Amino acid sequence: MSTKDESPDTATGLNWSPSIDRMLANWCDQSKSFEWMNTEAYSRYSVRSTGMSITVNVAIALSGVANLIVGSAQLTNASVPPSTILGCVSIAISIISMLEDKFDWITMANNFKQASVQWSNVSRKLEEQLAVPPGGRKDCSTFLKYIKQDITTVSATNYMIPKDIRTKCMEKFGKIAHFDVPDICGQVEHTSVYVEEQQQQHPLKVPLLTDTNTADAIAQSQSNPPPGVGSVHPPK
Repeated sequence: MSTKDESPDTATGLNWSPSIDRMLANWCDQSKSFEWMNTEAYSRYSVRSTGMSITVNVAIALSGVANLIVGSAQLTNASVPPSTILGCVSIAISIISMLEDKFDWITMANNFKQASVQWSNVSRKLEEQLAVPPGGRKDCSTFLKYIKQDITTVSATNYMIPKDIRTKCMEKFGKIAHFDVPDICGQVEHTSVYVEEQQQQHPLKVPLLTDTNTADAIAQSQSNPPPGVGSVHPPK
């Protein structure tokens, strides 16, 4: 985890509760989504960067071969002068190199790869804490402090994820019941608030009166009448 020393946003001595577990479960779902999206983005830009590099290297190699041919043979009857061909190849190489530098696909691919690994670490930490009973977990405030630092650090590449990959993420994970897809995928949810956990109240059990216990109750009342209460005789 990150070692940056910051005061936690929550009070010390915070106890684990079902509401915190639900929040961490949502964070874990989002971490898995970001891991998948960054992996997809890495695969895309890695292929593009590799293709661009191969194209540049092949063009440079062909230019060198053409220079050797032109240097060893005198092509006087050629319709296009060799210098023109070599010039066009050099221009093409320069354009491809410029595009490779501007797009910087290799750097983007490396950033997405690193982010995918970091999101995987975050999701594993969250899953580990949620799988352990509350009594065996780390201190709640300390864990929240450091996991938020990790999430803040790795979230720097979220804005770079292409829109079509975010749409695919929504289509892939949005069908899973109760799965919390990140808001950047197009589905914004209402913010959850803390709700006091209602303890289950056991209703007061009152026995139903049957013929038997009714008779017992009448017999008991007759044998032990309340003070001052006697039998009432009809007037003569």
